[in-house]
Amino acid sequence: MNKNKKILSPKIDIVFRMLFGEQKHERITKKLIEDVIEEKVETIELEQTPYLLGIQADDKVGIIDVRATINNKNPIDIEMQILDNKDIEKRILFYWSKLYMKQIERGEDYEKLNRSISIIFLDYELKKFKELPIHTKWQIKESKNGRKILTEDLEIHIIEIPKINKMIENGKLKKWIMFLENPEGEETKKMAEKEKEIKEAIETLEEISSDEVKERIAELRQKYIMDKKSEIRTAEEKGIEKGKQEVAKKMKQKKFSTDDIMETTGLTKEQIERL
Repeated sequence: MNKNKKILSPKIDIVFRMLFGEQKHERITKKLIEDVIEEKVETIELEQTPYLLGIQADDKVGIIDVRATINNKNPIDIEMQILDNKDIEKRILFYWSKLYMKQIERGEDYEKLNRSISIIFLDYELKKFKELPIHTKWQIKESKNGRKILTEDLEIHIIEIPKINKMIENGKLKKWIMFLENPEGEETKKMAEKEKEIKEAIETLEEISSDEVKERIAELRQKYIMDKKSEIRTAEEKGIEKGKQEVAKKMKQKKFSTDDIMETTGLTKEQIERL
């Protein structure tokens, strides 16, 4: 690869899909899965779902998660989520249910349903789970006895990439987080000298980055993601501003001084007078 050529970020969801979702890259995908679920994967068959190669890289870019079957029976779905859509828990469960149900046709025996696994990499932290580690595994458990699992069939892994500095467990997974976070970093390069799959992942990413068509698709997708992040941030800021105004109105009605309202809400004197 040209040394002056910028390497694409593997955290761009469509680049993640190009990297781990192609049949010729099965070995690195297999190793990634093993290091997440902490089990030996005997076989892997990647599902070849096409992503769109159009000029637009918006939400209609197509299927950009990685779908596979491991050990000839267990469906698995791996995705990278960059945008915080606030409803990720419901989204995860919905996509897992589709993965599970896809195994049988109407009228077929439920016995044919096998353990189904979702792996979700998040490029943000889940605020309600701040105290939890970077990698969490979710199943259905009895509420008064957490050791009793209703079924092994449901398995969801969530990896919150920004928590990498808090990571002390599962060293095998850490190398993949380091790669996703900074594929050109010195620590990642040192890791590649010992771990052949990380070396292969870096080489594959360089190959993808050298492809002009794929590079253009990734750039468009990244622009779309940045625009969406900006929209979300603007909406949040407007919501905060509106909330401050509502508090200020109520304080005015209760005859609080302008200084008190300014101190409580952070609004300026002029903003308060306009309410």
